[in-house]
Amino acid sequence: MDVTLQYTEGARFVAEARHHRLVLDQPAQDGATDRGMTPSELLLSALGGCVGQYVAQYLILRGLSTEGLLVRVEARPSARPLRMKDFEVEVVVPGLTEPQLRALQKSFPAGLVQNAIALENSLRVSAVSMRSGDIDL
Repeated sequence: MDVTLQYTEGARFVAEARHHRLVLDQPAQDGATDRGMTPSELLLSALGGCVGQYVAQYLILRGLSTEGLLVRVEARPSARPLRMKDFEVEVVVPGLTEPQLRALQKSFPAGLVQNAIALENSLRVSAVSMRSGDIDL
């Protein structure tokens, strides 16, 4: 799995994965153009999407309605600079009974994105120098 991000201008990048593209930017109050979500917002979106796709699949396999399915994700800023903490995901599934909600909660897996955030992990950032024509996008 890989994603390539190409710088365009200001704080803006275009991310590409497979045949999909999306724009990352920063808010106008930070001196950018606000043409896309921030990387932090995309991280929360990835977490919510991971949980949401699992819940939708769970509901569909049990013949339950996905109408109105909503996922809210938030994280608080840490006291340490440039960090988020205390991620919270709330899944709203209209029309489920209490027993159905309890069964859904018991089934919550630790998915790919959840594991990347919740479990100890490693991260290596490196820099290389090459001509722009040498990079295949």
